[in-house]
Amino acid sequence: MIALVITTVGLLGTVAVQQTMFNATANAGDAAVATRLAMRAMEEFDTKIVTAGPPQVDQIAATVTGGWSAPDYQNALGAASATSSADFRFRREVQVTNLGPSQPYNISVQITYALDTGAPKVVRLDGQRYKTW
Repeated sequence: MIALVITTVGLLGTVAVQQTMFNATANAGDAAVATRLAMRAMEEFDTKIVTAGPPQVDQIAATVTGGWSAPDYQNALGAASATSSADFRFRREVQVTNLGPSQPYNISVQITYALDTGAPKVVRLDGQRYKTW
């Protein structure tokens, strides 16, 4: 009987260690995906045209927000959804600020992941996009 109790305790300890390793691996993978999604969003802003002209072209002006944008949820491949699910588990928010004439745009991208753990984690990238007017 005592051997059975010792075996059960040992088995539970092994399962707990395995669960901890699986969670750590999943968190590391999600962190890498969140970083890639944030970099992709920043690259999308880098491709927008901002020239003094003539004619003046400013594709970033339409995305200027007063604060963080409404969140959308992305899967690991970057596809977007309006609602969170097991597949769309990365919440993306963007903030674009126009600092004024002859000042750059400030662009911030925030990806929140591990939403289901009770301790969500955030990857945030900030950048500037210069203009000449």
